[in-house]
Amino acid sequence: MIQLRYICTLAILVILSSCGSTEGPPGAGSLPLQNEANFTAYTVRLPGRTPEEQAILLTQTVYPATREDNAVGAIILVPQDEIIAFTAMQRITHMPVNAPLLYLTKDGHVSEATLREMERLKPDGVLNDKRVDVYAVNVPAAEVEKIKEILGYKVRTFYAENPVQLAEILDRWQAALKSDHPDEVIMSALDHPDALKHGIGAMGWNAHMGKGFAWVYKDSIPEATKRILERRSGDHGSYIYLTGGADVISDKVAKELGRYGLVRRIAGKNFYETNTVNAGYKDYGRNYGWWWNWEQRSFGWGIAQAGHNFIIGNADNMLGMIPAAVLGHMGKHGPILLVAQDSVPQAVNKYLTMVKPFPTGPQETILNYAWIIGDTGTVSKATQQEVDFLLSPFKKPQADKPLTEADTLQQK
Repeated sequence: MIQLRYICTLAILVILSSCGSTEGPPGAGSLPLQNEANFTAYTVRLPGRTPEEQAILLTQTVYPATREDNAVGAIILVPQDEIIAFTAMQRITHMPVNAPLLYLTKDGHVSEATLREMERLKPDGVLNDKRVDVYAVNVPAAEVEKIKEILGYKVRTFYAENPVQLAEILDRWQAALKSDHPDEVIMSALDHPDALKHGIGAMGWNAHMGKGFAWVYKDSIPEATKRILERRSGDHGSYIYLTGGADVISDKVAKELGRYGLVRRIAGKNFYETNTVNAGYKDYGRNYGWWWNWEQRSFGWGIAQAGHNFIIGNADNMLGMIPAAVLGHMGKHGPILLVAQDSVPQAVNKYLTMVKPFPTGPQETILNYAWIIGDTGTVSKATQQEVDFLLSPFKKPQADKPLTEADTLQQK
């Protein structure tokens, strides 16, 4: 009973701490959605009804912006384009930038709600990049000027004709920012309809760790991607991680990529399974250096036990899920998993069952937690409840057996 009350109290505090105003510390809340956020013992739902609202809800949850150490370094601003947002989140979010992602409206404007949130966030500015406050990716020039005039923020713009080119632009900019090209490079297939769904989990890792990213096609490698790989140094070349099986990125492409380094696949039978594989995947070993000063390679979450957070949302809500990667970047880091609106797919069920705390050793229970992204039209209450039971050390009540007072006391 005490444990359940303690968990619920913590969940209430999380909800209250996510309420935000347009100025200073989160308080009254500029989005009534935040007052509707609901929770179970092991989950909290952030119920954005649109991509723009979802992105604002996430920034108000993660960044109180009351002082320098809990403020953003900068803000990413993008159109409501899945591929552009996916590419930007891969390369810009991580330190030293520390930037969440916000959206333009569907017709390409900065809404009043997003402007208010940008004002509340008060970016510190990225020291390594001449104190830039906003990174605007394919944002119309008129909207960039609006941000400068109304908010007085310093804006760096990135414009690219296609996502392949954008990935290369961001790769070169990041290398200048960090004086290094990370040897680990994640790759997704630009021309596959489920590429983003296979790659969303790895994108979450990149938001957390800031490694490389490039696009390929299912059966070919763009010249811009070859240039990205050629810039990597070392005898081994790059460590290349393909998101999806041979039906997403062909074996032909994998073999050709072997000219530029060591190639691995993070893949399952479907995109649900690919992201559970990503959550448990770990590639660890020596990277480069000398025997007295070598840098290790440690790629992937490698989570196979209880005591972690997870970010969970609908596979058909990519625009809502992409900015949610900020939950893995700041705070209690954790991987992204995909579900359907009304069910938890078998692969996700098996994975969460594996990381379920043991009833005889539930010490990690308080840290086994999930963020549910989207309203009930995106992820149903029943699905949220199913995730809750999968993360709980307790057994799920049988559907044909009414929950008795004894069962309730046992769970408490």
